[in-house]
Amino acid sequence: MNVVKIVDKDIADKVDTRYIEEQFDSLQGIGVVYVCTSQGGEDDDWIEEGTRYLIINLPYKEVKNMKDVRPLMLARAKERLGIAS
Repeated sequence: MNVVKIVDKDIADKVDTRYIEEQFDSLQGIGVVYVCTSQGGEDDDWIEEGTRYLIINLPYKEVKNMKDVRPLMLARAKERLGIAS
């Protein structure tokens, strides 16, 4: 799984893409883009060249106030992938 982030600079260190990659290292053909900006957005997905990409928007204000965002990131990824927690 390939995981990237598009986030505002002030919270960039909180969004740990490596952690999510490690949790789903056996999944192939999946890409996740975490978006966490003050403008917000909607979750989306698309398939390109055999890879399914998921856009997962994280709530900016909530992330800004959290000490550890990884449980939220993991829960949202599992939800979008249809994996039970």
